[in-house]
Amino acid sequence: MSGRFCPGSRTVSWCFLLRLWYHAAIGRMNPMDQQKIGTFLKQLRQERQLTQENLAEIMCVTNRSVSRWENGVNLPDLPTLIQLADFYGVELRELLDGERKPDAMNTPETKSATEETARKVADYSNDVMEKVTHRFHYMYLISIATVLIYLVMNHFDFSGSPVLQAIQGACLGIGLGMLIVGAIFTSKYGNKIIAFKVQMLKHKS
Repeated sequence: MSGRFCPGSRTVSWCFLLRLWYHAAIGRMNPMDQQKIGTFLKQLRQERQLTQENLAEIMCVTNRSVSRWENGVNLPDLPTLIQLADFYGVELRELLDGERKPDAMNTPETKSATEETARKVADYSNDVMEKVTHRFHYMYLISIATVLIYLVMNHFDFSGSPVLQAIQGACLGIGLGMLIVGAIFTSKYGNKIIAFKVQMLKHKS
């Protein structure tokens, strides 16, 4: 969502609020031990003698994304984690654990290791979805509260106070904006929109 697609100051304000809400809802998720995974990702990159810029170019992401992964601010999406595992020649479960494991190939433990990887991937996805759900829940509560504030203020005459009129309008805009975007992202189109957003970010220079 970009301001240049939103003509007019009021529309720009709405777009800014919706963008802020979007990033608050899904932009920062904290599944698993991010610091440990980030340190491991940095170690793997350095073993390949790559800079963050080199890796960003290879993975088609921004330099800032690589930096945030390695600092434990956030983690790559699951498809990118799989690509990183293939690129570094490590198991996906090793990335999710943030450390190398003894070679389990051709041993009786191979089956259990595969099951463990599947479980960790499921946990990773569940952690992400749980945090998205919680953030949407809080955003809905905020939207309801702002709409209620608007309804209460609507019973009073604020024609002589531009500031209070602006607050009243902002409450309505924030409340309805959050409800509309929340309804979209929790609908059947939500996953498609998020996937499109991820792809756009990955190809952004």
